[in-house]
Amino acid sequence: MAQVDAKVLKRMWVDETPSGSGTTFTLSQTPVENDAVEVYIDGLKLSYTTHYTISGVTITLVDALAAGQRIRANYIQKTGGA
Repeated sequence: MAQVDAKVLKRMWVDETPSGSGTTFTLSQTPVENDAVEVYIDGLKLSYTTHYTISGVTITLVDALAAGQRIRANYIQKTGGA
């Protein structure tokens, strides 16, 4: 298994608040793998395909956010060589 330099990984790691509303949100970067994205609502981790799906940079939630809820996403972004 290849080792990954921590500095390189830190540059590729994205922790963000996706833009959007309702059930559709947009990531700022393309994830290296859709099923490797972690999505959180108010700090609670959602399950891929159960609570949301991803296509490219678009996250689609099964249920819309309630007023005042916050969404976050963590993922490794796709790079030119990936």
